[in-house]
This record gives sequence, C-alpha cells and structure tokens, in this order.
Amino acid sequence: TNPSASTGNGDGAPQVGGTEGKPRDETITTCLLFEPPVNTGNISLHGLHFIATHKYRPSDYTHLDNLLNPMWTYLTELLPMWLAPNMVTTIGGFHCGVAYALLWWYSPDMDESPPDWVVILAGWCTIAYYTLDCMDGKQARRTGSSSPLGQLFDHGFDCICTIFSMSTCASYLVIGGTYWIVLLQTTLQFAFFMAQWEEYHTHVLPHCAGKWFGVTEVNYSMGLLAIINGFLDRVAFYHRPMEQVLAPYFDPQQLPAFLKESELRHFLLAIWGVISITMMLGSIKRVLFHAHIAGDSMHPVQIRTNRLNALSKLATPFSLCVAAFMVPPNAVRSRYLSVTLGLSFSLLTKKMIVFSMAKMAFAAVQWDAVPLLLAALWIRLDHTVTRARADFALGVLCLWYAFRMLRWVNVTINQICEKLDIYCFRLKKRKKG
Repeated sequence: TNPSASTGNGDGAPQVGGTEGKPRDETITTCLLFEPPVNTGNISLHGLHFIATHKYRPSDYTHLDNLLNPMWTYLTELLPMWLAPNMVTTIGGFHCGVAYALLWWYSPDMDESPPDWVVILAGWCTIAYYTLDCMDGKQARRTGSSSPLGQLFDHGFDCICTIFSMSTCASYLVIGGTYWIVLLQTTLQFAFFMAQWEEYHTHVLPHCAGKWFGVTEVNYSMGLLAIINGFLDRVAFYHRPMEQVLAPYFDPQQLPAFLKESELRHFLLAIWGVISITMMLGSIKRVLFHAHIAGDSMHPVQIRTNRLNALSKLATPFSLCVAAFMVPPNAVRSRYLSVTLGLSFSLLTKKMIVFSMAKMAFAAVQWDAVPLLLAALWIRLDHTVTRARADFALGVLCLWYAFRMLRWVNVTINQICEKLDIYCFRLKKRKKG
C-alpha cells in the first residue's frame, strides 16, 4: 500500500509523525506504468495537503497584459459580490460551447465555410471567454474566495476550449478532411499540455515568451481575426496559391516549387507549426535545466535520471499526436476524430494540472490513451474497415472520453471541496464571530 494514500488521521490531513507520513514532493519520482495507488478518489492524502497549501505562480506578464489589466479590474468590479469565481469561468466556457455548437451545425466537418455571422460570433465569443477568464481570479480575490480549485477550473476550461479555438480556425480556413487540421489541433493541445508539464516540474506556469507575445496576445488575436474573417471572401482569400500572393514582391520563377504550389492557408498553418514547435522546444529547455531537475549540487547520474523521467511524461500525449496522424483523413469524419482527440487530450491535461498542484507522481504511460491508440491502429491497418464503422468507433470513444473526463473531474472537485471546506459554484457564508 502506498504510504501517501494510506497514512492519515481520519480527517483527511496527512500524518507527519514519521518519515513515511511526511508529505513528499513526488514530481521527480520515476513512474513508468502506474501511479502509486490512492485509497479514495483521485488525489492522495499527501496530495490534498499540497493542494491545500498550493500557491499559483504565473510567469511574467506581457505589455498587453499590463495595458488591459485596468479594464479587467473595472469589469470585475461590476460583478455582484455573491457571484462565485468558478461561475465566472463557467460563463466564459459557455460562450465557447455555444459558438462551437453553431460551428458544428453549419460546418459539421470543417470542410465548408460557415456563414459570416457564425464566424463573427465565434470571434466575439473568443474575446468574451478570455476576458472572463482574466476576471475570475480577480473576482476570487475580491470576494476572499481564492483557492486551488479555481486554478483547476480555470485551466481545465482552457484546455477544453482549445478545441473550440481550433474549430473556429479550421472552419474558416476550410481544412477539414486534411492532415492540416490534425497539425493545427495537435500543436495547440500538445503545447497546452506542455505548459502544464512545465509547471509540474518548475512550479511556475508559463504564459508568455518575452514581453510582447503570450496567451493574451494569442487569444485576442484569434478573436479579432475571426471577426475580420467574417467580412472577407474567405475561400477566395485563403485558397490563393502562394505564387499569386508573392507575385508583387518576388519573381515567381525564383520561388521553390513547393512554395509556389502551396495555398495561403497552408503556408500560414506551416508558420503556426514552426512557432508552436519552437515554443515547445523552449519549454523543454527550461524544464531540463531547471534547478529542480538539474541542480548544481546534483550528481550527473541523478540529473540524467531526472531529465529522462521528465521527458517520459510527454510520451503519452505525443503518442496521441502520432495516432491522429495515423488516421487517413478520408477514412473518418474530421469532427469525430477532432472531438475524440480533444477529449482524450483534455483528460490527460486536467490530470497533469491536478497532479502538479498535488505534487503527485504522473506515470509515463497513461492508460486512458490506449482506446484511441488502438482505434487509430485499427483504422489505419484494417483495409476492410468502412468509413461508417470507423465513424461509429470514434463516436463511441467520444462518449467514453466525455464520461471518463466528467467522472474524473467530478470526483476530483468533490475531494478538493471537502478538503478546503468550500463549495464549487457558490460562495460559502463566512462564520460570524
């Protein structure tokens, strides 16, 4: 039996009398196939202790963050004092849900352009969602209800809303049924997972690269671009070959053949892919050279072990990316693959968020990814499988991952609420006296 799961004093607090009973940071513990067992729920007693004492540490803020901060503060002060911070987050997530449903209705597989008003609404919802996302923490401090549960709610909604952001771009670029949509979604979700992976090891959540580029810039830019695209002839604009786009600036004969034949939408997505990979490599560098992983007093063997252990935690999400590319675009509906991939990634990311706060060991092999990996192999290797059967399999996986994620989140939230003696969606009345 795992000491971190079994030692306690009956009220949820960890024993600290003996060496085994003391809460221990397990983030650098080598954990390959299974995490240490937990008696009840998803979080160990030691993990709940760390969550109760957790302090959110963001990285630096960009110039745009500092510029918009007074606006976010002003808007927060307009909110009623009885409104719980998690409800602010949920209202923001509701914007994403409504826009995503409309995009699904008008562009089921992101292979046809949705109506202009839907694209404009999606852009507005992106801006509204992120603005509310920046207000929930201020509302928590304003009402004296800041808690680690807020971080789980905030970042948990963020990782599921990346599916909405991807769907918006994919719909107005009309890249459904191609590998480009897989590139867009895997880079978005893998980059988001890696941000939580970095916090897991460094205890600092990165949300910007320097003072000029960060999460705020990305979200507001995506919202504004969607609104602008609502007024464009998107097919005529994005489907132009690069030879035509660059003709006023370069001699077409001097351009490489692959560049001349590429469409503008593909060129922009390739640039996004390069930017994403560059940012992910920066995250890997920061983790591998962090004092928690490669401290000056550590033996070289220990440093090598720590680095391999840290990198191993990227194995499962990377395998999900590979699985998505294994599925031929014409073998399934793009939406089904997108939702299945998005929910599986979201489950892993939420688990990483919680385990980071709880300082619990995160196994290199996450068995929740296995169903999607097997389905991808089946669709790829079985040449007799029909599209209808493949779609049915992914549809079942969508339902399974939705149930699995909601069940996991529900159990986790209940554990945290019980430990911190708080409610999830409403403020607890303060005791008088």
